[in-house]
Amino acid sequence: MAFEITPMKEDEIGVWNKVYWEAFALVEDNLSSLLYPGGFTECTQAFMRNNTRDSLSDPSFSYIFVRDSGTKEILAVACWYFQTEDMSMQEVSDKEEKARKERAEQEPIPGINFGVIAGFREAQAKSKREILAGKRHALLKVLATLPAAQRKGAGAAGLVWGLQRADELGMPAYLEASGMGRPLYVKHGFSEVSTIGQLEMRI
Repeated sequence: MAFEITPMKEDEIGVWNKVYWEAFALVEDNLSSLLYPGGFTECTQAFMRNNTRDSLSDPSFSYIFVRDSGTKEILAVACWYFQTEDMSMQEVSDKEEKARKERAEQEPIPGINFGVIAGFREAQAKSKREILAGKRHALLKVLATLPAAQRKGAGAAGLVWGLQRADELGMPAYLEASGMGRPLYVKHGFSEVSTIGQLEMRI
């Protein structure tokens, strides 16, 4: 099967999030079910949509669709973040504190566990700070493949797209993942560097 990569447009945010949700819906104890125990409700969708829309204004983010090049059917989605300049540890700390403050100011939303979200983000930030120390890098934030398309190359296409861009920019790639994704990431050159209840890898 051949694939093509297309960027997500603002009016496609809902489609992107729906693919992300469906990709993990049948996975036991998946992260989405912990963060959003109420399910894929209108409230959850609105929250996810607003978060995605906010990051679209940052050119460091790339949201993409992986499509069947023949039918144009969407098979997978990915989100890559490219930090193209080194940051001082003070800048890293300031960025973390800003995110922490924004989370604290978030009004409660039914079906969304902001306590789990905060704990997860804190663990991510700590590990990333210790491993990358503010250095420029490519971060795979999300890679999700619809169940019917899994193990057919669609997820790998979204991964390779970002790795090729990282190579062009001359910087390492980093990700955090569950054990389910480990074989794919190892196959493409990642190695495990730390564990925080999930797998963290980089190349």
